[in-house]
Amino acid sequence: MSALGGAAAGGDGINPTGAIVGIVIILVSLGATMMLSASLVFPLIGIIIGGALIGFGVHFVPVGGAPAAMGQAPGIATGVAMLAAGAGLAGLFGGAWAYASPEGTFLTAIVGGAVGGGLMMAITCLMVNATYVFAMGIPAASGKVAKDPITGDTFPEYKSQGTEGHGLPFISFVGGVIGGTIAGLGGTLIYIEILDVYNTGLTTLLQAQGEAIQPLAISLAGILAIGFFLVNAVLAAYNITGTIEGPHDPKFKRVPRAVIGCAVASAFCGFIALLLVVNIGM
Repeated sequence: MSALGGAAAGGDGINPTGAIVGIVIILVSLGATMMLSASLVFPLIGIIIGGALIGFGVHFVPVGGAPAAMGQAPGIATGVAMLAAGAGLAGLFGGAWAYASPEGTFLTAIVGGAVGGGLMMAITCLMVNATYVFAMGIPAASGKVAKDPITGDTFPEYKSQGTEGHGLPFISFVGGVIGGTIAGLGGTLIYIEILDVYNTGLTTLLQAQGEAIQPLAISLAGILAIGFFLVNAVLAAYNITGTIEGPHDPKFKRVPRAVIGCAVASAFCGFIALLLVVNIGM
């Protein structure tokens, strides 16, 4: 995890036993949901897909942690979970605003969430690079590849001795925007699925009009969606273990394991979230 002298470690393969156990948990969650109410199966599937998208998108985001703050590793100087949560919140705000507008549809909300997450990461990456170049006086240089796969820029002549690189190469910038877009889309999908279920469940529970219950449903869906995002972001952070430059980093090969883990966690947490409404009102 240290930036000094660290090798470009690759990713571990999928653990067959763990993958099988995870698939069983997903199937059990879906089966239990079916027994409670068949109408909740598709919302749970949406939550599972959203969680998997969050885990997948997080691996695109360039995270350098403390070494990046000292110019000893490329990426943004913060933790994986915190950076992913920021992109997720921006996406959720964008998606929730689009879904609540009079012309709001499922598609516009998903697009709004994706754009919100991607825009947040684009602005963050831009300001981070401005800080690196103009405040710290260091160029962008990757420690994992000798040439930028997109621009063709070479890095060895700019990389300082004893570091894993520094700054934010263009491929890392692009990866951050892609990761924010995918993660924002996934978080918004979770929010919409929970909101639709809670609008119906809470209306039945409180025997109130839909307009009266909507603020409560929106609040609960937003809180749960943020919680889901943090759960999946932390799982992805454990899978990354430290820093990651983006899609060109050898650690990106670990992404299938994270997708499975996030899908399993989302299935279980989603079942619990839906179970609350089933028990009290459906």
